[in-house]
Amino acid sequence: MTPENGCDRQDRYGRTIADVLLPDSTNVNRELVKDSWCWSYRKYAPGDTVLEGLEKEAREEKKGLWADPQSVPPWEWRKR
Repeated sequence: MTPENGCDRQDRYGRTIADVLLPDSTNVNRELVKDSWCWSYRKYAPGDTVLEGLEKEAREEKKGLWADPQSVPPWEWRKR
């Protein structure tokens, strides 16, 4: 795996923000969103219309975490 595109960026907790690419060029970030294993956090991927589209499709298909009509994004869960 190779971190790409902004691997020098960090969130407020000091975690690295990057796209992760496999040797075959698969973008792991996109695969996770497409398969509904995670949300696309737009704050750290502004203007990434591909991620937004993949999340929209997963929501419409009620796949993975979107199967729960009351799923709560992590950034909202932390505020509780």
